[in-house]
Amino acid sequence: MKKILIIGAGLLLSTASATTFAQTTFAGFYGQVSTGYEKNNVNSAKMTGTDYGSTPNTSSETSASSSGAPLVLGLGYTFKLQEKFTLGLGVDYSALTQTTSATGFSYPSISSATYNYDFAISNRFNIFVAPGYAIDENKLAYIKLGYSNQNIQYSQTNCCSTPSEKANVSGYVLGLGYKQIIQDGLYGFIEANYYGYANTTMKATYTDGPGGTTQVSPDLSAYNVLVGIGYRF
Repeated sequence: MKKILIIGAGLLLSTASATTFAQTTFAGFYGQVSTGYEKNNVNSAKMTGTDYGSTPNTSSETSASSSGAPLVLGLGYTFKLQEKFTLGLGVDYSALTQTTSATGFSYPSISSATYNYDFAISNRFNIFVAPGYAIDENKLAYIKLGYSNQNIQYSQTNCCSTPSEKANVSGYVLGLGYKQIIQDGLYGFIEANYYGYANTTMKATYTDGPGGTTQVSPDLSAYNVLVGIGYRF
């Protein structure tokens, strides 16, 4: 997915021509809403569990993912540049929580039991620049480059005192999109995005038995394909 976005961005920039026409009608403030398909990936997750007073034990490595329909709200401003080019500044927010299916961690050195955890991704916020190329007055292709931030929470779903912990992670967003005016300031759009995030360590406490801690440091990424409508004010 990441390679497709990079290739698409290169094709977008390489097709720009010197032909001039009236500047795009997308210039100005806009608001938009979209949905579609999204997949979140939690990879290379390895749990470390420690009973108080005992030696830490590391689990086998596992991965989890979620698939669903997001709800993304966006605001921004598009500037006119020379000839067919624009520059957008925007923010968007994913309003729905996406939760993975439960994944099982086991500790081969001490037990054959499996401890199930799921991961919930929420409150994704992006701020980005969007260089654009006006195909004609009412059609705009663009790329999207920016900063992304989201919450990640892991929770045990079986056994014991169900330890849970939430963390905030930061990363980047790469995107490619197309907008077309429907009527006056109303437009439709389609967009594909890839998200990558820095590793973070989450540590939780459980209270059954002697008590102790669990911690995990997964690799997080996501991608989505969105369709939506917006209005240029």
